[in-house]
This record gives sequence, C-alpha cells and structure tokens, in this order.
Amino acid sequence: MKLTPYAGTEFTFTDNVDRTASETQSSFITELDAGIEGTIEGSRGLISLDYALRYLYYTEGEQSDELYQDLDFIAYKGLGRSGFQVDASASIDNIASDIATDANADVISGDTIQSNEAEVGLSYQTNPLSSMDLRSRVYTNVINNEDDIGNYTGWGGNIIYANGRSVRDAFWRLGAFYDYRKGRDDGISTEFTRLNEIIGLQTISGFSPFLRLNYENYDGVTDSSENEIFNWGGGVRYFIDRYSYGEVSYNFSEDDVNSDFWAGAINLNPTDKTRFYFEYDKRIKGDSYAAEIRNRTRRWTNTLTYTESPDSYERDRFVDGGRIDEIYLRKEARWLSELTLRRTLYSFSLYQIDRETLESLSDLTDDNSRGVELDVDHQLSRVLSGHIGYAYERYDFTYISTGDESDDYHSFSLDTTYFFRPELFTQTGVEYYTRSSSDSENDYDETRIFIDVRVEF
Repeated sequence: MKLTPYAGTEFTFTDNVDRTASETQSSFITELDAGIEGTIEGSRGLISLDYALRYLYYTEGEQSDELYQDLDFIAYKGLGRSGFQVDASASIDNIASDIATDANADVISGDTIQSNEAEVGLSYQTNPLSSMDLRSRVYTNVINNEDDIGNYTGWGGNIIYANGRSVRDAFWRLGAFYDYRKGRDDGISTEFTRLNEIIGLQTISGFSPFLRLNYENYDGVTDSSENEIFNWGGGVRYFIDRYSYGEVSYNFSEDDVNSDFWAGAINLNPTDKTRFYFEYDKRIKGDSYAAEIRNRTRRWTNTLTYTESPDSYERDRFVDGGRIDEIYLRKEARWLSELTLRRTLYSFSLYQIDRETLESLSDLTDDNSRGVELDVDHQLSRVLSGHIGYAYERYDFTYISTGDESDDYHSFSLDTTYFFRPELFTQTGVEYYTRSSSDSENDYDETRIFIDVRVEF
C-alpha cells in the first residue's frame, strides 16, 4: 500500500497577444494545489487514486479566480476464484467547452468546463487455456458536465465466446456488444448493437474453411434501414502457425446498404512482442478497415492502431452547431513510438480522428482532427532532469451553412526538474502557444513562464 499526499505552489507569468486587435494582455497567476495519489494492491484486487485540487489566483487581467478538480480513480476486486470481478471507475476532467471556439483545454488560458464520469461493472472470465475462452461484462455509467451539454446515463454489456487453447480441431469466436445512452432531462436515446460470429475447422496449420456473419444496428438518429446491416458468408483461412493466419471470404448482404462483397484479414503474431493485423470488411458506411501493428524490443516500442466505431454524446468533441446526441461514425488512427536509452527517453505520437454523421440533423456534418507530438526527456544528473516538447494539432469542420473552417495549434515547451530531496522538488520552464484560424478573430499567441515547488508527505 502506498498513498502520497502532496501540496505545491506554482507561479506563472503569461503574455497573451491578440493579433487581430493588436493588444497584449499580461497576467501573473498563483496556483495552489493539493492532492493525494497512490495505489493499494491486495489479493485479486487494486485501488488506484489520483485526486487534486487547484486554485488559480489572477493578480492581473480579466479572468476571475477559480477552483478546479482533477480525479482519476480505478478499482477492481476478484470474487474469490469464481471468475467474477467487480470494477468501478470515476474521473473529473477539465475539457474544452467547444473545440471550434477554442480546442485548448488548459485551465489557465483555455475556455474549459468540468466533466464528471462514473462507471460500475461486473465481469466474468474463464481460463483461456481450457477448451473455451469466455469473457463478458455488464456495466452502467453516468456522465455529468458543468454546462449540462451531453449529460447522459447509460448501461450495456459485451460477451466474447471463443475456443480455448486446448482445442486443436476447430476455431470459433462469437461476439456480442450492446450500449444504451439516454440523454438527461428527456434527451434522445441512442443504442448500438453488434453481433459477429466466425466458426471453422482445424487451428494448427494449413487451410481451414469457415462460416461468418455480422449484424449491426444503430438507433437514435433515424429509423432508416440504412442504419442496420446483416451479412453472412463463407471463406477459407490459412494458418501459417497456431497464431498467424490469412483469410478471405465472400459475403452475401441481406440489407439495403451494401451489395455482396469480398472481405479478408491477415494476422501475423510470431512472438508476444510483435503483431501485424489488417482487416477489410463492410459496415454501415460501406468499406471498413481495422489495423494494428505492434513491435517491442528492449529499448524501442512501436504501436499503430486504426479503428472505426459509432459514437454519440462525445462531450470532449462538442462543436456549437452540432447535435451532441447525434450518432457519428468515428475513424481513429494512432501511432506511438518510444525509444528508451540509458539517460534519455524519446517519445513520438501521431493521431487522426475523423467523425462523420450517419444522417446529419444539424448544421455540422463532419469534424476532423490530426496532430503530432514529440517529447525528449533527459536525465542530466541524479537530481536534475530536462524536457523539450513540441505539439501540433489541426481541426477541420464542415458546416452546411458556411462550408469549411479550420484551426491550427502549435505549442513548444522547455522545462527542468530539480529534486532537493526525494519528497521536495521544483520545476521551472517556459511554454509558447499559438493558434491560427480561418477566422482571424480567433488568432492568438501566448508565452508562459512558470516555477513550481511541490512537497510530498
């Protein structure tokens, strides 16, 4: 068991330039923060807590003093050796109130709101080394936002039933997923349902015939049949070894969305540290892809993923002019690369998120974002470390009434951390932020200099 209370003080000087108004606003900000973080581990269970209170006091400028909270809580406990496990999570985050007005979620200079989330679940899992691998979970959750936009309560569940590792003459996988979200104050409800199944012969090597089916239904936007698909088909899978294979199938479509089609996948998993997976299929919006590339060596780790999934009530992507209860198809790609040397850590990340409405009921039809981040952390000595960081993000919005709009964000940071004692350290640095928008009235630059002193008890 380890719980660490802490307290700190940060002094920040900001210089904000509005290029369109040719005005400069300077602020000296004192931040007082206190919190507790730690982990408690027990038999088949864990509790992880990180909670902080931050009070910002502005001696200059037009902003008023404010108290902020941050919370990250996770807990789970296995119920003996039954295979059942209960879990709970809660979070408090400060997010951008409208990513088209300002996507900067920094509480010092951004326009943010507090978002609260809590979830409780019950899961069950069998031993995957036996003849079957059964995993399931049911849950209920609640979202409450400071401005009441996107508040909802929900529940759902999922189940995966597959062959265990001891099975050598057949393979199968049945997946079922359901998610229900109900907007607060008589808001619109959304439902996501998906069923998929594959079953085939022989799992060791060589060719294996199989049958597959896929069903999806999204409710909440419209009753159109174009939000429901069902297809089935047969194919063949070739096993290179027990965990690596390629497959191809021909599928018959029983809906009004897609015609009959070919689908395929390749999965290369030579070791626990390396995997390459790529899949082509068809879903609600036609062609659909999924991918994962993962490789880990002693010093270098690379992970690339691409997923497509429906979503709604996504508050951290809210845009004025869009409907938060509208169902979007979210396409997300991410690449994370980390190189760990003896005294230096290099971290590089790249992402792209595209969201397209299934049937637009608002002025906003699409919003896309992409970004890149590079960080270098270097241990200068036993008590002194340094950090250099750069980040870039671009947001694009498509409106029926006004067409396309875009925003570009750049940030640079340089800071050092010095430990007087293991429980007492200080951090000093400089940060620079800039935003360039298709609407020049939203342009700004900000330079920030800070010093932070923190003590752990």
